[in-house]
Amino acid sequence: MDKESFMQWLSSEIPETLFPQIAAQIIFRCENCGECCRGEGYALVDSADIKEIARALQISPSLARARFTEPDPGKNPGYRILKSIGLDRNCCLLDEQARRCKVYSHRPRVCRTFPMINDPAKSEEIISFYSDCRGTAKFVQILQEKKNDPLVKEKIESLTTDAERLQDLRIMLFIWLRSMMGEIEEVEQICSITGVSLPQDESRFQMDCLAYFLITMTTDGLDEYEYEG
Repeated sequence: MDKESFMQWLSSEIPETLFPQIAAQIIFRCENCGECCRGEGYALVDSADIKEIARALQISPSLARARFTEPDPGKNPGYRILKSIGLDRNCCLLDEQARRCKVYSHRPRVCRTFPMINDPAKSEEIISFYSDCRGTAKFVQILQEKKNDPLVKEKIESLTTDAERLQDLRIMLFIWLRSMMGEIEEVEQICSITGVSLPQDESRFQMDCLAYFLITMTTDGLDEYEYEG
């Protein structure tokens, strides 16, 4: 497979809506408010996630599976859910005092992509702006402050007039997602096929992601967003 063939595959197999979601997730910064770990929601985990939890806690995968997971009520094949505990039904991996996940650096993949990457089949919105998430509030603030920034406008102009640069950025977004999901071999293959890799300058990459998000998504209605945490 060459770069052209890969781009044809990417265009035909990957939903167009995923790319602005990835860009948003790269811009997003967790504020450790812990709201996503509380309440009635639950996180789907598979065997790879359970192995990572076990590695973080230095226990066996079978013990991690028994101690921290239970059958998925939705009966998704190959998945279990993280247990919820206490009256508030908080995630069993939430450190209440630190307000942080006990296995944050090894947290499940569904947690790594929250809150900006959604399953289109389960959400009517491409991007969900949670009113009780401090990180989402910060994300909205960044969009409002930066959308008229001259440097961001320059980035937007560059991306909209340079098709190859825009194409490479989309590849970078996909590489970032696969890397976040722990698919290292796949990432290496994509980099080899396309000649594209993640940039070393993280702040510049975030700026490109912000410009891409503003190209592909409207910011109408963001003035109505209110943080309720």
